[in-house]
Amino acid sequence: MKKSAVTLTVAMASCLLASTEACAQLLNNLSIGNPKALGMAHAVTADPPGIDSIHFNPAGLIQIKGRQASVKALIASVEIESKFGEPTLPTDVYDVPFDPGNPNPSPISDKQLYYNLTQSCQDDYPIADDTNIDQVAAAHDLCWGIDPVANSTTTTGSPVLMVPFMGLQESPILLLPMGGMAFEGPSGGWAFGSAVYVPEGIGYTRDLDSGGAYQGHQVGLTRLTYFSPTLALQVTDTLSAGVGVTFSYHGLGIKTNFRASGLTLGYLRNLNSIPNSPLPAIDLGPYDNVGLLTMEMEDLFSVGFSFGMLWEANDWLTLGFSYKSESVSDLEGDYSMEYTSNFVKTMAGLQEGGLDAFLQLLDGGRVNATDVEKGTVKTEYIVPQTVSFGASLQVMPDLKVNLDAKWIEYSRWDELTFSFSQNNDFLTLASVINTLAGLDYADPDEMRIPRKYEDTWSWAIGAEYQWNDNIVLRAGYEPRSSAIPEDRSDLLFPIGDADLFTAGFGWRYDNLTQVEAAIGYMHSNTKTDACESVNANSCREGDVVYNPYFATPFENEVNAYLVA
Repeated sequence: MKKSAVTLTVAMASCLLASTEACAQLLNNLSIGNPKALGMAHAVTADPPGIDSIHFNPAGLIQIKGRQASVKALIASVEIESKFGEPTLPTDVYDVPFDPGNPNPSPISDKQLYYNLTQSCQDDYPIADDTNIDQVAAAHDLCWGIDPVANSTTTTGSPVLMVPFMGLQESPILLLPMGGMAFEGPSGGWAFGSAVYVPEGIGYTRDLDSGGAYQGHQVGLTRLTYFSPTLALQVTDTLSAGVGVTFSYHGLGIKTNFRASGLTLGYLRNLNSIPNSPLPAIDLGPYDNVGLLTMEMEDLFSVGFSFGMLWEANDWLTLGFSYKSESVSDLEGDYSMEYTSNFVKTMAGLQEGGLDAFLQLLDGGRVNATDVEKGTVKTEYIVPQTVSFGASLQVMPDLKVNLDAKWIEYSRWDELTFSFSQNNDFLTLASVINTLAGLDYADPDEMRIPRKYEDTWSWAIGAEYQWNDNIVLRAGYEPRSSAIPEDRSDLLFPIGDADLFTAGFGWRYDNLTQVEAAIGYMHSNTKTDACESVNANSCREGDVVYNPYFATPFENEVNAYLVA
């Protein structure tokens, strides 16, 4: 009769990050909370860690002897810091030839045109001497206004996660209890197990009044695998294989301010100054807040599968292969859009004049002109497929070195599409502007945010030194390639190329208990020039969905400290 072994692992990971999308590469593996994997920078495809082989390489489950259980808890906190510079647009009289004697200069500066179209600005900020360029520029600046986001810094506060059936939940710390069980077949040659773990779990909050809140006041993403039946087989003396199926909860919550800074709404506001304009006065300035959008969506039954192989080529070399399939989550839930009074007045003006019917001819629709719009929303969230190759080399009797290479198909994240149960006033207006500009990012009941992410290849190296019979020391390094192109960077998922440095240890207390721990440090820094990103600070006319930082450069930095 085989003995029963119970391995207790308590993993506490404290992450201080300057990111969230963090998403793509930041999320990958870090929320698993396995100390051995973290200590070796996740280079464990050919040396998978016990019950967590279910995630890293199902074939590794064949190493289970008797019956084993694992209990762990992941604690994490997330901080994001973003810095904004000075907007480079709109142009003013300094930027184009200025002739005070010419009432219709060509080209005309953006601020000059805006001032000319705005009678209220001419009344409030008259120009006494139109040959004085400083006086002219000052009046233009007062008319256009100052972006409150410019030259500011925003950081995140308490972590937040999507909790099943409860939605976005804020907490001083992020606590994720996890664990699993596995057993060896009575006759040997096979093993079976299942685990509860979080392959993706991250969230953050920003102050609602900060500039960063226009791309995430609260963002929470949770993928909780609650059932993962996995079978491993000893195919030959040196070859093992494993296959598993995962059943997961997937939740996504976003609460964000909305605005359409830049030229678009600024010009739209003043179309009423043009003779015979069909539009009434539009009470929206270039930097005005439009409203607060809240979406909470879930999928309780997201399915995927994994496959892995281990080949012990000889006494000093083991090769590993792991494949995780693409998983599609059909997220659905509730939304609300709370509009500002200025935006409601604008929509009411369209409605009262019956001009919203005119918008229908430009791919718009009827407007509601209400303070709050509510309904249901759905989107498709794709967890991309992953292929991992690994080698574990016993270079010395007491020293083992692991190497991993990993490919992830992030190009499947082409765009985020949110479909709403009814028309929304902001999207109705955005759809019209998109149509006039020859773009296609919005319909009255649908918002499409292009991502255009790229597939990534990354590698990792880890080392394990057997100090004595009971203590093992580990260290690792993993440079993480970003899936986000430079022209798609933003504050919603602000992670770039990153470097992860790790160290850890394992201590066998007795035949039944093993304690493991690991620490890690990760750093990433990205800089985005003005007008560079079509997902954040585009200068292209008509880019309403979604570019809240018109012509404003910004920087995101990540510093992550991990303890497992």
